[in-house]
Amino acid sequence: MAKRPLTPRESELIATALFVVGSVPYSGHIDRLESLTLRDIADDYLNGTSTSADAIDALDQYIYVRRHRFKNVTPHNLWTLDDRTEQEALRHISKRPELKKGQTLNKRNQPFQAGQEIEFKVDKHVDRGQFRIYIGKLQGYTCKAQSKEREKLKSVSGWITHIDPKDRLVFVNVTDFGRMPIEPAMKQELESMSASMLGWFATATIPSEEEALLAKQMIGTLQRRDQPYWFTLTTALNHPRPEHVKRWGTVVNLLVKASNGDQKAIQTLETQEDKYFKDAFIRALRALHQEMTKQ
Repeated sequence: MAKRPLTPRESELIATALFVVGSVPYSGHIDRLESLTLRDIADDYLNGTSTSADAIDALDQYIYVRRHRFKNVTPHNLWTLDDRTEQEALRHISKRPELKKGQTLNKRNQPFQAGQEIEFKVDKHVDRGQFRIYIGKLQGYTCKAQSKEREKLKSVSGWITHIDPKDRLVFVNVTDFGRMPIEPAMKQELESMSASMLGWFATATIPSEEEALLAKQMIGTLQRRDQPYWFTLTTALNHPRPEHVKRWGTVVNLLVKASNGDQKAIQTLETQEDKYFKDAFIRALRALHQEMTKQ
């Protein structure tokens, strides 16, 4: 077995396995899991919907479809792990706060949040094409903003569109493009689409072609940021990570093909749906549906 620390998800997997074989209680372990899929498996076993054998099969399938993520724990050794590994996993889990189903763990603190209004002193101007780019420093981060006005500004005020924590960059928009409200007709369509997509995760019912195409359009809006409401939509989806959105695009493209009766796409979805950050996608769709149905 690989001699490296357990990942947070491997720890959750081991805790769930220990619960379904009766070694650890639900309270203190399962109520601290971030994974929606593992919570579902544990809850079905807890309320008697599935047996211990069913839960064991579900966990083996969970590892199989996510096999690229599990180096320490495979279907062959999950049920024969040594005591030290199991205790390490339980220590990781029991240190966490209790999480309501669907909640995520608190991220590392950073001084800025997307959508926040900030003002920074300009240290440098760069002309690029039709834009003038303003660059400055604030709380250890490099701030960048651009404008067509090409004024010699000493300071810039605007709102943060996104943050790159790795390179400590903050991107600032000086206009309201992106923060505009979503039109009522589009809201209705997004509400229907999110319900249909959640239905696919719950019952494997393929959405209609129109709904699958709208989901594809939504993913494109998040990636291209070309609509006046792109940030409003991002906020409604609870600020998904760009690498997650990219993977969701793969799922949605398969759903578009599946809605046209493509058997190969249907088969791929059945065997690989869990691979594409499924938990994060479900959370985002739930947040979107809640926001679109808000009066």
